[in-house]
Amino acid sequence: MRAVLAIALAVGAAAQGTPGRPEPGVVRIDAIATDSRGRIIEDLKPADFELLEDGTPRMIEGVRLVRADGLGQAGETLQPINSRADEQVEAARDGARLFAIFLDEYHVAPGTGGARAREALTRLVEQGLGPRDLVVVMKSLDSLLTIRLTRDRNLVRSAIGAFEGRKGDYAPKNGFEKNYIAGSPARIEVVRAQIAMSALNALALHLGSLGAARKTIVVVSEGFPRRERRRGDELLPTLDSVIGAANRASVSIYPIDPRALAGSGVDIAGAPSAAGPSSGESAAGISGGSEMLRALADETNGQAILKWNDVDAGMRRIVSDSSAYYLLTFRPAPNEDGKFHPVQVRVRRPGVGLRARTGYWAQSADELLRVRLAAKAAGPKAPPELPRHISPFIRPWFGLARGADGKTRVSFVWEPVALVPGDRVRRQPPARVALKASKADGTAVFEGIVLPAGPAATDRLGAASSEAVFETTPGRLRLQMSIEDATSQVLDTDVRDIAVGALTGPVVLGTAEVLRARNAREYRALDADPGAVPVAAREFSRTERLLIRFPAYGLSETPTLSARLLSRMGKAMRDLRVAPAATSAGLNQIDLPLAGLAAGEYLVELTAESPAGQAKDLIGFRVTP
Repeated sequence: MRAVLAIALAVGAAAQGTPGRPEPGVVRIDAIATDSRGRIIEDLKPADFELLEDGTPRMIEGVRLVRADGLGQAGETLQPINSRADEQVEAARDGARLFAIFLDEYHVAPGTGGARAREALTRLVEQGLGPRDLVVVMKSLDSLLTIRLTRDRNLVRSAIGAFEGRKGDYAPKNGFEKNYIAGSPARIEVVRAQIAMSALNALALHLGSLGAARKTIVVVSEGFPRRERRRGDELLPTLDSVIGAANRASVSIYPIDPRALAGSGVDIAGAPSAAGPSSGESAAGISGGSEMLRALADETNGQAILKWNDVDAGMRRIVSDSSAYYLLTFRPAPNEDGKFHPVQVRVRRPGVGLRARTGYWAQSADELLRVRLAAKAAGPKAPPELPRHISPFIRPWFGLARGADGKTRVSFVWEPVALVPGDRVRRQPPARVALKASKADGTAVFEGIVLPAGPAATDRLGAASSEAVFETTPGRLRLQMSIEDATSQVLDTDVRDIAVGALTGPVVLGTAEVLRARNAREYRALDADPGAVPVAAREFSRTERLLIRFPAYGLSETPTLSARLLSRMGKAMRDLRVAPAATSAGLNQIDLPLAGLAAGEYLVELTAESPAGQAKDLIGFRVTP
């Protein structure tokens, strides 16, 4: 049985959400100030209040008088509440008050008290609540997962009218009681008490999820003794956890003992009045349940209605307390201990009566983590990432160089991949790529169309559309490419990530660009063009000539540069001359004719050295006949 209740409570609490403060590190204490005739005093200022936390004075940052009558505007049309979203919107309306009524049928004896309770609650709903007010009625075995406030008064009256006490009646009324609530009367009483605590805790959690305003729970119960938590009950709420949840949620609890409604003569101290007990129950037995009811009221800034001749005044107080109260805002001492911290609120003005919440429960480190995770989960979510896919239709190249203000400049070019002879797939060749580059948080840093580079683009050297260049902060970069033909039909997509380095070491080499020339005229044009577009291909004919450009960076001085041509196995073949690029400051270049090389694979090794360190890079390429 304990396991069943624990699962139900855990799921219910998760569904309702965790009541959190409007601002981290801020506590709001609600207080009710009245004059000698019980009328609300409306002109108190921060200087009129004094607040002590654990005996230490705290500065009150704000004092606000909150008034709510639930009436709304004349002729106003109020929407029905059909969903959780509707409930949240209507609960946030100006003037709306939030009430919950818990009918503890397990701890109310059958008889006159139940009938009088139904009458008193019906008067409260019909005469005390306004059109904007929201209320929920909950009984012992109602689902914790379907708590929802409503303004449908017929539904509320029907729920109240069906209430009947079952104290001492252990005959099962449904399948749940028959299967899970069985055994001796003592065992059944333990389970019934835990069900009542779970329901109260769920109501406090739900009301707390609807904002920071003061909320009210009316509890109709004769009470039950406080029991210590037993082994295996760690997930189940106790009286202390219910009080803690209510205080965190700015909920005040007003217990009503139906025996007082029946005129039993029981006062709050448990002593019989002159009229004497009418039910034959001993004063000692009556006072045992009253202890729990008094604790719920006293520790949540509510009031217990336990005097048989104070019922009407108590019902009026339930409405008036939620209609006008002060919210005092202060910042407590930093703590994450999850403990109760007593707070004393005093009024310096004479003749003012004050009732204030007696303290607050600090959130533990685990609770704060859950609140942050819940807020993150409730926040806007980035669209799901597309799965990674490397397209066989294009050959891309990415280059990195230092940008401005610590950023890295990224260059992108691409070339179509030639069709393989014998391939039966008929398709148009790629003509353009729609590129989108985004950072890890989804922020786009580049969006645009990039045309192919390579031999087909040599007639438009330097054209911006053949190369995408943008700057971004170092980190992971997500690249999404839509590959299209000449008619803008999508042939394929390419989604990949690249790591963008900071290029901030003592000696750093940027990515080398390879430019190809088919003759001397093209080579002179490339050499004179600082914006010449590199190629993505790494396979060249022996009739071509390569121009390799690369940046090198030193921490305090310009590094010494050298280059070597290596065989496929890494054996040095000859040194290559490195010269500054005449048209681009900060770039270095290598002139590499391929006519003297046999067909095969080669490497160019770049080296940058300084007293601060050394950096190397390899460029692989293939020479064909």
